[in-house]
This record gives sequence, C-alpha cells and structure tokens, in this order.
Amino acid sequence: MKRLAIAGLLALGASSIAQAAAETKDVSEAPAYEPVRSIWAYGGFSDFDVIDNDTLILWATPFRPYLVELRAPSHDLRFAHVIGVESRTSRIYSKFDSVRIRGFRYPIGQIYKLSRDEARQLIQES
Repeated sequence: MKRLAIAGLLALGASSIAQAAAETKDVSEAPAYEPVRSIWAYGGFSDFDVIDNDTLILWATPFRPYLVELRAPSHDLRFAHVIGVESRTSRIYSKFDSVRIRGFRYPIGQIYKLSRDEARQLIQES
C-alpha cells in the first residue's frame, strides 16, 4: 500500500514539473514590448480591443495602439461595448489612472507601446 502511495506522489510530482517547464517556456517566448509611463489622450481614444480579462488595447489614434494591463481582472471586459478611462489630466498614467468598465473602476498596472502590426497580431490571437 505504501509503495502505491509513493508511486502516486512521484507521478504527481513529475507531472507538476512538466507543467512548470511548459509555463516557463511560454513566458520566454512572449515578445517584450516597450513600456511607457503615460499616454497622451487629449482628444480621447479612437477605439479599444479586448485581449483577455485584464488586458486591452487602447487606440489613441488609428495608428497609435497601446497595450494596457489592468491590476485586477475584469470578467465583464469581454462583454463591454463602452469603457471609460479616468484621469485628472490629458495624460493617462500607469499606476495612477484607471479604466471604468460597467460602473466598476480597475486601476491600470502597466502600459506598453505597440506597433500597428503587433496590435493586429494580438487581436487575432485573442
């Protein structure tokens, strides 16, 4: 009985090591985007696209996309047709400003500058 229990634990350990190796492999393949502290948004935003529950692309103009990571996931983000960006100035700062989705406020964690092709690729993958 002890041998069966030990064999089961070893099998679980081996599978978790394989999963950890696969996860680190995925992280290393992710492209590094240029982080920025803020976005100039004097006239508002042109559009937005949802990537997942805590990531979206804000289009300052049709040619200037920014990847915005929220500090907490929003399960309503995929279903939102309209979002609001809250800021006290005409610049949107990471770690200070927030995105309002269906009445709830989600602070912005990080902002990354994207090229137009990178943004299109992310939208297709989501």
